[in-house]
Amino acid sequence: MKNLFLSMLVIFLVVGCSSDGDGVAVEVDKNIAAEATISKQSGPANAANPFDAIGKRYGIWLSEYYQSKGYPKGIDELRALVNYSGAKWKAPNFAGKSSIVITAEDISVIVSNPEASVASAFAMGTLGDEAKTSLLGLFLWLIQEKEAEYKLLYDFIVAYEAGVIDSSTLTRQEVETILGITSVTRYALDAEGEHKDRDWEISVGNKKVKSGVYPFRASLISVIAHLPYYL
Repeated sequence: MKNLFLSMLVIFLVVGCSSDGDGVAVEVDKNIAAEATISKQSGPANAANPFDAIGKRYGIWLSEYYQSKGYPKGIDELRALVNYSGAKWKAPNFAGKSSIVITAEDISVIVSNPEASVASAFAMGTLGDEAKTSLLGLFLWLIQEKEAEYKLLYDFIVAYEAGVIDSSTLTRQEVETILGITSVTRYALDAEGEHKDRDWEISVGNKKVKSGVYPFRASLISVIAHLPYYL
């Protein structure tokens, strides 16, 4: 892990099930956010990531959707967003299924417990333990910092990518997979940035309740839903 994060980026993780088996606990060093401000770029691009074009395409798809359909305010609209970008992606998942179709139930599960959804996706993927643990740590931090400004998220991801690029323990395939996912995440969060200050609610039956779809959350849910197709 130290090889991944070097001296500037250390995530302390405690990953496990809650007492009812529904949750994933995480403990993150609060100093990381302050330390991950080394980038001089404004985002979303990162020229140091050789797989940046992957994320750029994904960001364009999300931007197109937001411009034409607006920001998702409910489970069905989130599902439509995820399937819109999924139809563009056309990549096989770890089960060999190339048709990306996410159901409303799938979205509900992710919204209610994104940490567990991420952990499940990585557990079923082919990455080695070090790669899984480090990438899981990144996503758990992003989920936790759901109300942060984009620049903080961007700087953190770029700092993480620098550690991945310099790693001497990850395989070439693991580096490619991780950098592809982080690129997609950077651009996805940027595509949603203009919606930063809205107070989102979601329809559940006939009631309006807080959705947990905070600023940047819809794009992050989209990335999480597609993780099985990246791994």
